[in-house]
Amino acid sequence: MNSDTQTNVQKLNAAWKEVVTKALGLDSSFKLAQGSLGLQTSDSSGLFSMADAIPPNTDLYDAGSVATFSGGYKMLLQALLAEQGTDLATYLGDNYINWINYRNAYFNANPMSEDSQEAVFKKFANQRLDPQSVPGALSAFQKQAQAPLNLALDAVRKTSNYQQFTSTSGQITTLPIYAPTLDNAKSQLNAGAGPFTIDFDSTETEKTLTQTQIEGAASGFWNIFDGGATANFDKLNAKAASSGFTIQGQINKIATLSVTRGNWYLDNEYKRAINAKNDMSVWDPQSNAGNWGLFFNQPDGSLARRVSQIVLVSDYEFTVTSNATYSDQEYQQIKSSATFGIWPFFSASASATHTTDVQLSSSGKLVTTFKLDKGLFQIWGVTVQDAS
Repeated sequence: MNSDTQTNVQKLNAAWKEVVTKALGLDSSFKLAQGSLGLQTSDSSGLFSMADAIPPNTDLYDAGSVATFSGGYKMLLQALLAEQGTDLATYLGDNYINWINYRNAYFNANPMSEDSQEAVFKKFANQRLDPQSVPGALSAFQKQAQAPLNLALDAVRKTSNYQQFTSTSGQITTLPIYAPTLDNAKSQLNAGAGPFTIDFDSTETEKTLTQTQIEGAASGFWNIFDGGATANFDKLNAKAASSGFTIQGQINKIATLSVTRGNWYLDNEYKRAINAKNDMSVWDPQSNAGNWGLFFNQPDGSLARRVSQIVLVSDYEFTVTSNATYSDQEYQQIKSSATFGIWPFFSASASATHTTDVQLSSSGKLVTTFKLDKGLFQIWGVTVQDAS
């Protein structure tokens, strides 16, 4: 895709995000999801995955982020000192860094292990220390065994704080438990607010955009028509992006669901870390897990942002009109090959929960109707908090 088309699509994304934000009564912390993300009707895995994903530093939200809050939090705990003094480090001396490396390597190699910190330390002591020093080392460890940090390290490894999900293809995924669950989301959405009307003209909205808003819409989401790797829509993407769109429709139900982390997460340890920049009585100088900046610096720290709310919608119908003029051949190509959707309602056809009807008007404009039935749900975005 050439740079002009890329810029035009970026402006479209920014304009659509601004109109949706205002229409739904949200604020600048709202990040619009890239495409229409169907909410699973059989389990809570979609909600848990979205709650755990680290939001990108853009105004658009990519639910496919590989960075997770729970993963960053695990590393954070490994970078801290226990609250009850430094007796263990003093006793172990040069072996203290060996213990830290052993512990981190053990849990990285055994991610589902429920072994307590004390159990792992006993293994380390019996394998790596002089036998005569083992009793003293165990005594020093036990003095800090009930420190909040060690309790947090045990909690984040406890399997009961995670839930397994099995996809229709048989693939098993294990996710940290969050609220809301699927049942809670359905209940809140059925009682949600609405209706909300959206009347979007990209040409008019783009006139009001600031450069910051346009830059905030930068993402890997550049297409107007998407048919996957085998489809080529470069010329049609350029035509559609340069001509603009109108979108009219109504959402009848919306709910903004607060995200709460399960028992695997202890907020006091997170707060102790973020409030102790450059405090070496909190941060372990011998740990290789990271420092304050690696976790909390804006905008690139691994815990610099987190999802605070998930925005769900149900029962909508929208008419999306491309202002470009299309031939019948182009129309047939779009209708048959744009299997992953048409801007801005993208999703893989196998997972789409909305219906799509593509028509060519008498004047040659492409008119697409998107409809999500009552009782079906989609994630339209999240609200995001900076680390605090």
